[in-house]
Amino acid sequence: MKVLKVKEIMHKITMVDKDLYVSDVAKLMSDKNIGSILTMDGDCVKMVTERDILKKIVALDIDPKNTRISEIMTVCEHSIDSDKCVFDASELLNKHNIRRLPVKEGKNIVGIVTARDIAKSISYASVRKLQNYGRRTYGRSGR
Repeated sequence: MKVLKVKEIMHKITMVDKDLYVSDVAKLMSDKNIGSILTMDGDCVKMVTERDILKKIVALDIDPKNTRISEIMTVCEHSIDSDKCVFDASELLNKHNIRRLPVKEGKNIVGIVTARDIAKSISYASVRKLQNYGRRTYGRSGR
């Protein structure tokens, strides 16, 4: 069975300037239907998620039009190489209790993989395995 690599399930990242206002980033995330954005702070990769906006801005009744994302960003302490297998990404997410993981090729961030991406890939792989098992057991016609 083929080992699924992170680069096969990752999706594109959206990088923004750390000085943008939370309201602008929230609109961008909504328009692109994404749950997180990345930004660089020097050499450090940082992330803002929907949850950050909800807990750090909305729940505290802070004005998103006057708050920069640099005030609510979280440092991405963990990342994974694009050639690693999906199982390795899953282990990292579980070990560190995180939902999103930047994907690197060398020193460059090239994508992001989420717990949902991994769940979908595992689900798909399981279905394919069962379909193949059925073909071997019952023949091509499925009888």
